[in-house]
Amino acid sequence: QSSQRERIGTFFAILFRYRLHSTRSCGSVEPVDTALALPLIIGKMIARTARLSSFAIQRQVCRTVGSHDPTSISRDVRFIGSRRFQSSGGNHDRLLVVGSGVAGSAAALIAAQTYQIPVTLLFAGSIPQDCNSNWAQGGIIYRNYDPASGDSADLLAQDIHRAGAGLCVDEAVRKVSEEGPDRVRQLLLNGAPFADVPFDKMPNGDLSLCLEASHAAPRILHYADHTGMIITQHITQAAARHPLITLKPQTLVTDIVHRDGVCVGVSTLDRGSGEQGVEFATRGTVLASGGLAGIYEHSTNPAGFNALGSSVALASRAGVELKDLEYVQFHPTSLFMPNEARFLLTEALRGEGAILRDASGRAFAKDFHSDGELAPRDIVARGVFEESQKSDEGHNVFLDITHRDADWLHARFPSIQAHLSKRGLDLATDQLPVIPAAHYTCGGVMTDMHGRTTLKGLYAAGEAARTGLHGGNRLASRLVP
Repeated sequence: QSSQRERIGTFFAILFRYRLHSTRSCGSVEPVDTALALPLIIGKMIARTARLSSFAIQRQVCRTVGSHDPTSISRDVRFIGSRRFQSSGGNHDRLLVVGSGVAGSAAALIAAQTYQIPVTLLFAGSIPQDCNSNWAQGGIIYRNYDPASGDSADLLAQDIHRAGAGLCVDEAVRKVSEEGPDRVRQLLLNGAPFADVPFDKMPNGDLSLCLEASHAAPRILHYADHTGMIITQHITQAAARHPLITLKPQTLVTDIVHRDGVCVGVSTLDRGSGEQGVEFATRGTVLASGGLAGIYEHSTNPAGFNALGSSVALASRAGVELKDLEYVQFHPTSLFMPNEARFLLTEALRGEGAILRDASGRAFAKDFHSDGELAPRDIVARGVFEESQKSDEGHNVFLDITHRDADWLHARFPSIQAHLSKRGLDLATDQLPVIPAAHYTCGGVMTDMHGRTTLKGLYAAGEAARTGLHGGNRLASRLVP
């Protein structure tokens, strides 16, 4: 499985000629040893646009598969270009969504529930929870409605722009800042037909909101230290039980099928049978299969088919415009254990008071920014990397939260503590060796604010998309904000 992942990662890397060790990004460092709000909003815009543009796509589907009735195409063998595929048959009046994570599930649910568009959800894993969204630890941006917090749409917009190094597209930033909380409530808090995620709450029943780096107010919803898991579980279950959404697991998408400048579907490979096929759709196709940070040697992304650049590679092969691929965010604090994959130590640890120290115990983060550990990730990552190079006598950078209560730490960060315990470490007693690791793709398939790419009928959402929201560096907890 490992060698298969390496081959696929290398294939995708070569495919779109991406330089793995680019240092052009203000949000990245050289990989040596080292808001879902927009996807929710874009999902709604994609569904609306898909409904309006379906006629043009229908016409191209009919021409491609040789039928005058796009809702009744017999099972048949067709030629797409010079390749022979098996048509999936059936009703093609639908939207295809590639990827079952939060962005893909959100797009599918909005299309199916709000616009009554049939959706087929394609994903490589055996279950929809096998996606990168499932691994997010820290939380999701919401809004702190306590007047004492001073939080507002304008304040969040300022935080996003500051973290993005002045490279964010203001239209995308305003959309998330103003519409994001409503979309979070709609899809994650209000229940059926969407999700009802049991985020942590205060003793009085109010939602618990924590602080993370570069945020001017506590506004992060969380579920201990495995927020992504609980969100993914609930939103994929909502998608699975919706009568207009069909799930197709074990399905690798290998190409975008397009004709005369219109995307008409995708070619696929069944991981179980090895059968190649084509999925046609008259309502459009959404790429939502994540970013590309998993192709780095040192990455916080899990092994498997996640974060290998599939959406970017598919778009590139189809001639779709890409943008800002050099902006790959490195997380400042991945656990450094020799001969082991990097393990994410969430931003929320620093939000709760964790301190970065060198081997002598000196706190160094304020050498690089006045906000110290709570500075934007790109600044903290470069600081951690620079400090790590100052000693030839063992590791030189550690994360220290031993000043907090042990029982509280173990309850607040149970998943991290479980991982540490297997290695003889404890949040409450040990300073943890850390190093930056590739984490998130800020660029990707270029889209407008409706999720539309430069190929008619093809959309992108989530980490696969470059909307301009992140600029050169993503604000913390905007993986699923």
